[in-house]
Formats: sequence, C-alpha cells, structure tokens
Amino acid sequence: MIAEREANEAKEEEEYLNNPNKEEEEAIARRERTMKKIYGEIEERRKKAAARAAEIQEKYKEQIGDYENMSPLDRALAEARKAVEKKQGAKKKKISAAKSSDDDVKATSSPSKSTSEDGRPRMPGDADVMRGEIEIDIKDSSSVLTDNLQVEVSSTYNSAQSDPPMRKHCFQYTIKITNKSTTDTVQLTSRRFEIQTVGARQKDIVQGQGITGRQPILKPGETFEYTSTAPLSVRPIGTTIIAARMKGNYSYSIVDESIKEEDRASKEAELGVFHFVFPPEQRVNPVVSTDDDDDEDDDEDDDMDEAPMKSAAVPSPSPPTSAAKTPPTTLPGDADMIKGELIMSEVEENSETVTDDVRVSVTSQYREERSDTKLNKHCFAYNIRITNERDSSIRLVSRRFEIQTVGSEKKDVVQGPGVTGRQPILQPGESFEYTSTAPLSVKPLSNTPVLARMCGEYSFIVLADDETTPLSSEALKAKLGTFHFILPQVA
Repeated sequence: MIAEREANEAKEEEEYLNNPNKEEEEAIARRERTMKKIYGEIEERRKKAAARAAEIQEKYKEQIGDYENMSPLDRALAEARKAVEKKQGAKKKKISAAKSSDDDVKATSSPSKSTSEDGRPRMPGDADVMRGEIEIDIKDSSSVLTDNLQVEVSSTYNSAQSDPPMRKHCFQYTIKITNKSTTDTVQLTSRRFEIQTVGARQKDIVQGQGITGRQPILKPGETFEYTSTAPLSVRPIGTTIIAARMKGNYSYSIVDESIKEEDRASKEAELGVFHFVFPPEQRVNPVVSTDDDDDEDDDEDDDMDEAPMKSAAVPSPSPPTSAAKTPPTTLPGDADMIKGELIMSEVEENSETVTDDVRVSVTSQYREERSDTKLNKHCFAYNIRITNERDSSIRLVSRRFEIQTVGSEKKDVVQGPGVTGRQPILQPGESFEYTSTAPLSVKPLSNTPVLARMCGEYSFIVLADDETTPLSSEALKAKLGTFHFILPQVA
C-alpha cells in the first residue's frame, strides 16, 4: 500500500508539473456542471409554477371577479392566500377549544417548526444570517457563566476534512465546562444546540441525552472538556466571512445523595453565541484583474502552505527529534493480534496509566450508527482524559499512537504535534479531556471479538511558575495504556 501510495504521489506530481492549472480547471468544470444543474432545476420549477398558476386560474375563472385586471400569477397567489387564511382560521378555532393553556402554546408553536430531510427538527433562523449581513460582533469563541457553571467554546477550520469545490467545509469546536461552585457537585445530563448556516432560512436543532455518550459529574472546581466537528454544506458569500452561527445550552442537576436522580431539579447552562469563520483563503474577496495574476496566485498558495506552520508555533520547545531520520509509519505487529489468539481475561477496552505523575485514562465505545457490518466498516469512539498530578504546570506538545487491526501483520503509527490541534497547558490538578473516533475497515475473525488494539504516549514539558518558560529542553512521556476495540454484540 505504501509503494502504491508513493507511485500515486509521484504520478500526481508529474501531472501537476505538466499541467499546474489542472486542479483549477477541474474545479471550474465542476462548478460549471453544478451551476447548469441548479439553473436547470430552477427553470423546471418555474415552468411547473407557471403551469400550476394557469391551472388554478382556469379552475377559479368564474370566481375571479375583482381580480380581472390582475396577472394570472397574482390571481393564483391571491387565491392561495385565501386558502392559507382559511386553514389558519380553522386552526385558531381548534386551539381556542383546547382546555389547557400549555396545549395552546404547543399548538400555536408547532406550525413554526419543521424537520429536515434527515428528520432533525428545525426552527426559523436569524434574519441577519439568512441575508449574510451580520448585525452582531463576529466571534469564533464565547464564554458564558450561568449560576456557577461556565461554558467556554472556541472553533477552528479543519482544512484536512474539507472539500471547498464541493461546498464541503468542516469546522472543529472545543467546549470547556467548568464548575465554579465551591460546594455543589453537578452532573451534566443533556445538551441542545441551534445551528444556522449562512443563507439558510432555518436553524437545525441538535439535541440529546448526555455529552459524548456520557453524563459526566463535575466536583467543585473540576472541568469537562471535549472536541467535536461540524461538517457544513455551505457556499461562502461576499457579504460576510462566516459559514454558520451556533448557540445552545446544557442541562444539569446538582448532585444530592438524599434525592433520587430522577427527582433532582434540572437547570440549564448557556452555550453563548459563536460563529464558524471561514479562513482567509476560503472567503469571497474582490477580484482585481492584472497582468501578473498567475504570479500572485502562486504566491498565495505558498502563503497558505506556510500558514499552519506559523500558527502552530509556541514559545516552548518541541520534543527533541532527529533531523536525519523520518519517523516510521508502520511497525511489526503483535503475534496474538495477527492470529486473533488473544487471552480474553487480559483484554480490556479501557485503560488508566500514571507516568511521571501524569495520569492518562481512556474509555472506548462502539458507534453502531456509524458502522456498516456488511461492508466490514466499524466505528469506535474513544474518550481520553489527561490529568496533571504534578506540583508544577505542564504543556502537552505532541502525541504518538500505535494501532493494529486483528489479522494485520503491521501496526499503523499515528503521530504529530499537539492534541486536537492545540498544545494545552495543565496546571497542577487540572485535566484535559477530548473524544475522537477510530473508523476501522476490518473483517472480524471467528475466534475473537477484538477488532483492534491501541496504545501510545503523550509528550509533555514541565513549565516554570510563569507557565511559559520550560524547565528542561527534553520532553517527558506520559503513557497511553493498551486498550482494545471490541465488538459489543459478540462480547
């Protein structure tokens, strides 16, 4: 597979050298095909609307009366308005006959809501997002304190999972929930988000029990943090730099041992309004035609390649590496995983390890809704919590994972700087927590329910009291203990 990938890369490089404008030409061709399809659909709808208007005009020809001087389309619209008013009048009578005022509220509010094609509920959107003329400050982060629960969020653009020519843009957002109370322990029970893409008339509603599949408990001063993704199908427009707006709330209850869990009063903590902002290279900018357009485009491409490297720079040193060696992408696999002959009493789907006073805990869960057993596609979610138990602050600078699927003779090695795109600083006693997914393409073996094994390590440096100056140029390692991805229906 590596040889095939290298051959493909060499082929792509050769094609690019022979025709550097090939990708741009293909993108233009795709846009032209898409626009032709859209215009065709618009024209087809216009013809159907005109035919329907003519049909209505003929049907109500004798009832037109005062509409004689109107155009056929205006007459049809007037009749349509009458029908809507008649229907609304019938609904009002039905609502007024209801006994409960609560039922009245539900009945009057239900027409304003609808559902999307995937069954997700919707509600009317904000006018400024629909027009693309934002009336409030554009911020890609927010922080709101509700009672004693503080909810902070920050968002970034994920270029690796985006496909701009196909209007596919992916964003990551990290949410940090902190219990500021000095006495109360709280439990997060559910969440509800409202998301509206620019140009859309309605908001999508995302809601459900728990957070990342759990209902975490936060003691006084504790923090729960996770990172999620927002794949958006949206086209940038010239009047704004945002792709979408999001807000919401988290439901929680105060943990009281004397009260049953189902009887505890539910409260809400606000997730403040924030925006998913397009990076400069994806925004619609004014075009100035010059003779040096080609040269300028080349310069912009160079800047985009260098931008992530500059933004990732931090004052603290990275872990030492050898410039002469390239980190391996594969390693020889474990014999028991190759044959599927595992001792099930030693197989764990969770792990917890303490190395140099840094605790790394991991739990895994099978995601049935994102898996397809017929195609041997299996998806798992794993939650990792890193806790600093040292007396000084630390900075997480990189991570390295080893993953081996059952039946495979090799392990895949995944490594890189930072954690979820950042290099977080953990003060003594603080934790950093996030959830990620592991999509596996593997055929289960008959002699074991285990699909894969994973382990790894996080590199960190110890910081001085100013939380900036490193105490040593050498990075320490916090081990991620071995755990397994196990099929639940077999286990």
